[in-house]
Amino acid sequence: MHDADVVDVEDLTDARWIAHPERPGTWPSRATCRDGRCAAPVFTHEVRIDVPVRRARLVLAAGGHADVRVDGALATDEVLSPGTTHWDRRVEVVEHDLTAVLTVGRHELSLELGRGFFGMTNANVWGWERAPWHDEPCVRAALHLEHADGSRRTVVTGPAWTVHRGPRLLDDLYAGEVVDLRFRGPRVPAALVAGPVGEPVPRLAQPSRITEVLGPVSVAEPLPGEFVVGFPRVVSGWVRLRVDGPAGTTVRLRYGERLRPDGLPNADDEKGYFTDGFQTDEITLAGGPVTWEPRFSYKGFRYVQVSGWPDPAGPGAGDVLCCVVHTDAARTCEFTVDDPLLQWIHDATVRTLENNLHGYPTDTPKYEKNGWTGDALVGADAFLTNLDAAPVLRSWVRSLAETCDPVPALTAPNAGVFGVHTRAPVWHAALLTVPWDLFRHTGDVSVLAENWAEAAAYARHELGRSPGGIADTILGDWVAPGTDPGGANPPEDSRVPATAFLVRILDVASWTAGELARSGEAAWFADRAQEVRAAFVREFLDPATGVVGGPGDAGFRQSHHVLALAFDVVSDHDVRARIAAALAADVRARDDHLDTGAIGTKWLLPVLTEAGYAELAVRIARQRTPPSWGAWFEAGATTTFEHWDLAARSHGHYFLGTVDDWLTGHVGGLRLLEPGWRSFAVDPRCTDWIDSAAVSVVTPHGTVAVAWWHEDGEVRVRVDAPPGTRAVRPGHNGA
Repeated sequence: MHDADVVDVEDLTDARWIAHPERPGTWPSRATCRDGRCAAPVFTHEVRIDVPVRRARLVLAAGGHADVRVDGALATDEVLSPGTTHWDRRVEVVEHDLTAVLTVGRHELSLELGRGFFGMTNANVWGWERAPWHDEPCVRAALHLEHADGSRRTVVTGPAWTVHRGPRLLDDLYAGEVVDLRFRGPRVPAALVAGPVGEPVPRLAQPSRITEVLGPVSVAEPLPGEFVVGFPRVVSGWVRLRVDGPAGTTVRLRYGERLRPDGLPNADDEKGYFTDGFQTDEITLAGGPVTWEPRFSYKGFRYVQVSGWPDPAGPGAGDVLCCVVHTDAARTCEFTVDDPLLQWIHDATVRTLENNLHGYPTDTPKYEKNGWTGDALVGADAFLTNLDAAPVLRSWVRSLAETCDPVPALTAPNAGVFGVHTRAPVWHAALLTVPWDLFRHTGDVSVLAENWAEAAAYARHELGRSPGGIADTILGDWVAPGTDPGGANPPEDSRVPATAFLVRILDVASWTAGELARSGEAAWFADRAQEVRAAFVREFLDPATGVVGGPGDAGFRQSHHVLALAFDVVSDHDVRARIAAALAADVRARDDHLDTGAIGTKWLLPVLTEAGYAELAVRIARQRTPPSWGAWFEAGATTTFEHWDLAARSHGHYFLGTVDDWLTGHVGGLRLLEPGWRSFAVDPRCTDWIDSAAVSVVTPHGTVAVAWWHEDGEVRVRVDAPPGTRAVRPGHNGA
């Protein structure tokens, strides 16, 4: 498991923030960047090594991202580093080991800066260009040298450094990059600047890297001179070009997740979120062969349109490669099942989870790149089961807590413009539930303590603005079937999910307070949760029929029933059975199809299985007509979509892939019981309808595993429980 970078922020004490002395005056766009006045700054300093180096550490913080080069060659495999923070609150400090490249002799150490969300210039609906920290890219660094003779010295950023504008004329996380390899601005002394005011802190999350390089599976020419290169799956990242052409030749790359009817990628900003370009790179050649790739803009894509290729025959198979880029979080789960569709659902979900890790959990690598709270809330278990994602989520929760006033923003990090001062407990609940999920998976109580003040204040506030215990929300069971493929709430009474989540918020607050030995607060929150439960039952439940709903509903809403069961809003055993029966009846009435969106889908199959409807859960999972995972599979998908509709805007959302919790926990039969995996359930529930499955998870105690199969008319089960863990075989129904 990854720990936070072991970086002493005091190593930066003597370093100064530096920037290019010439400010562009107006923010650059594709139309205004050609003269190079806004090009990415490249800071350089000569480092002379007279005595062999035993250790060389470059400690660095940046407003934006920083690429490190020694003698012109990249000196680290990290990309988009340091990561995104609220730079007015925290500034990430990272460390790079340069020992291998700083040999005896003279070296040029250079730092090229990308804008990232620090110096965003492309006006967008989330207001990143208006963030309180917004400024031109800047850097603060210290090179600590330990020589073989025992001597030490430190080289720090300051007025002795020089800077020039490099060939990257424009870089934009959303729009892409404009590069002219012929351009190099004059070298001038670096300017001292104040820099971001946030506290320097070691990075918590793992760095982002190029984790894989994929070759193309197709090259087509749907229009004369327009070549479309296809790759095996939807990814986050960029392409690497190998191209040879005369000086002045401009090659343009446009990235999309799927093909339009004309055979070109859907590389357009379909929602009008940006004012200046989208998912497009342009590179102008200096003459002769070159290998090039963007560095400060990642995309979500499977297809790339290549325009202006200097050879009329188009690019060859090795000329356009796909670099897969995301936080380098190791996979921690292996899941296999004998059903090809169920196996695909798991694999596609994990690929989508990886594509959406970029220092924090994002909602799509193509469109928004935002850390939506509702997405992280439903996805936390899948992240923590399948990937070493605890450091990323812990860092993200810290960013989320920083947005509280006392209500958390809808996205984190956040520029303070979009999604603040809202009323959406279904989304805001992430402030409590994600730390709780982190505690459950890791056993580390400190994550609860770190965010308790903000979490408790928000929980009290949400209760206080919910008259009679009935809450409301602007965001409910988002993208349920029948809603706009671009995203919308279903026709539901929004008070039902809001009040169910208010119960969850208060429950988790009580549990958290208990773990923090705050017994008085634990009891208070527990009492309030019971009061809200009673209000929910009075307002929304018909106990005789088990139907859950409100006057704002347009018909039966599956998600209402799922939440009432999953959050134990209703405790009476007989009434719970009626709720489950009503839910099952609606599924059957829809020809065994779900009708849940981003919120209800996570718990739908687990609650059906736990209530004795495992066969029905399997039938839902195996559907191949919309709405279903199988419909995506039949359409050739490689990742999970933003919407059940095949016209979904994005093919890179994980929040409808949270069925993976059911695959590992109920099909595979391995479920976490006690925090830190001190105990786990061995509980396969679908053995009557599936022939075999196996799942293993890396835990703080080692790898736990369950495998089962049919043999001689019986179900055989193998369990691996490392020291410090206990396997439990609970009683169950339905298999």
